[in-house]
Amino acid sequence: MTNQTPIHLCIATGQNAANLIPLKQLNAKRVMILQTPDMKAQHSGANLKTALSPYVENIQLLSFDDSTPQNIEKAAESIAYKLDGQDVVFHVTGGTKLMVLSLHEQLKLLGAGAGTLEVVYTDTQHQVLNWLGTQKRQQPMQDQLSLVDLLLVRGYRTLNDTRPAKDQKRAQARAKVSRYMGDHAQSLGGFFSALAYKAGSANESGFLEQRFDYPPGGSAIKLLELAKEQGMLNWEKGQSELHFADQDSARFFAGGWTEEFVFLKLPSLLPPTQYATNAKVIQNSSKTENEIDAIAVKNNRALLVECKSGRQNKAQDAIYKLRQVVQQVGGLMAQGLYVSAQKVSDSDRSRAKEYGVHVLAGEELQELSQFIRNWAKS
Repeated sequence: MTNQTPIHLCIATGQNAANLIPLKQLNAKRVMILQTPDMKAQHSGANLKTALSPYVENIQLLSFDDSTPQNIEKAAESIAYKLDGQDVVFHVTGGTKLMVLSLHEQLKLLGAGAGTLEVVYTDTQHQVLNWLGTQKRQQPMQDQLSLVDLLLVRGYRTLNDTRPAKDQKRAQARAKVSRYMGDHAQSLGGFFSALAYKAGSANESGFLEQRFDYPPGGSAIKLLELAKEQGMLNWEKGQSELHFADQDSARFFAGGWTEEFVFLKLPSLLPPTQYATNAKVIQNSSKTENEIDAIAVKNNRALLVECKSGRQNKAQDAIYKLRQVVQQVGGLMAQGLYVSAQKVSDSDRSRAKEYGVHVLAGEELQELSQFIRNWAKS
């Protein structure tokens, strides 16, 4: 290439992470985004421009008519004319084959003049950048996407503060209780459902004093004593009555503890910009809102987590919803994880496997750290 700053030419697609990752990694300074009418209708070009804006000042968004082969050829000629004399890096991950072939044929003329042409294909599955120009080579893909990057490029934004400092502080204050519940999920068994039900009632009604049908025993005794030590509730051994300290504590036992149990595992593996809990996100184009118990990003891939603590009469529905959110918010490279304090039936597990959703339930919660570690390395 010459000494001039190259223009990175890319085609907006429904999976724009494949454009954003190399543009960040290659430190692009000038970017030209082509969008077909379909991609414009889906706001794909606008989403990519929004995600790029914090990193690139010079971004052009151009329309590309792909309605007929003749229009494709004409549009490709127009783009090549605009780029005459420029150094160009052509990203060929997006667009149809006919678009890419037409553009490449026209852009090859750059090499006959003052400009140059490099061609790169982003292989997100194998995490490499494939250079297809005069010097064919592979370049390892770097970990580029933050949580905000991933949401913006998918056309989403957050409705709440997803910075983890406040949640981490709260989770650490109750870490002993969360870890005990997660590490003893098998022995606590059905008590989870009873406790979650009472806590939910306390939170919804405001009546913080609740009564079990029978005095808790076994591992439940240690849990309630530990919670009492942490100032989260009042309870005396052998009694059926308990009194939650406040509604925040009630929300914790109603289900929030599973989210905090997940949250406690993330800081040792990821920087603060790559994970969040209790994220409320909205799709800019449709205004569709989603609540995500936990979301993490590593190696340009997302992990979306759904947490449940009580008995799941409709686990299949929750798993199906998680699958939809994974596809919509996370994209093709994302995975879903369903975390449940209660056991999940074989039929629900089969459906989860069909949907590509991983399940950790009951005593499997003790495997959470290893699961996240394996995912982060993949």
